[in-house]
Amino acid sequence: MNYRKLTHKQRRIKDSYTTLDVPIVREASRCGCALLGGTAVQMLARFYHVKERRSCSIDDLDFLTPASNREGISAFKHKLITNGFEPIKMGESDYMLNYENKEVGVEVDVLISWEPGIEEHFIKVNGILTVEPCYMFVSKLQRIFSGLSTKNELDTQDINTLYDIIESRDEIEKLQDMIADEIPEVDEDELNALLQETN
Repeated sequence: MNYRKLTHKQRRIKDSYTTLDVPIVREASRCGCALLGGTAVQMLARFYHVKERRSCSIDDLDFLTPASNREGISAFKHKLITNGFEPIKMGESDYMLNYENKEVGVEVDVLISWEPGIEEHFIKVNGILTVEPCYMFVSKLQRIFSGLSTKNELDTQDINTLYDIIESRDEIEKLQDMIADEIPEVDEDELNALLQETN
């Protein structure tokens, strides 16, 4: 697809709902916090020019960072506080930062992972640090097949979008290897059924 033919909306890294969205995403990248979830899927879909099957959440941004990134976590937390964010719900723990700017209406969740080498699954796309599509695909697949998913339709839409992104990145073989390693019990027919167009 010719980049110049994309609409203004398609060229943006994501749909912005508040004035803080894009600055927070860029600051998170600088602090080693990788974009995750629906916003990451939307950004990658736009970068690789694949079909977006759903709109991302209008009021939250999700990130993932290794527990070893103490300086980055501290710097990002400071940035949030200086931008009017306050801890809510779970607040702060060894596993999560949960902040909200009530005036602007946006929530930021930072999942702190203790999984060794989690940062190996981070990539930089168009200057934004994000979780690689294969890792997001496998994580969503695990949720669906474990019965933990409460957003099955959204996860299915994301899986289809992520598959197109992975195909664009020429990483289908890598995805197959990750599925075989992480969820060998996945039924091939069920997986193929998920990978059908839903809308």
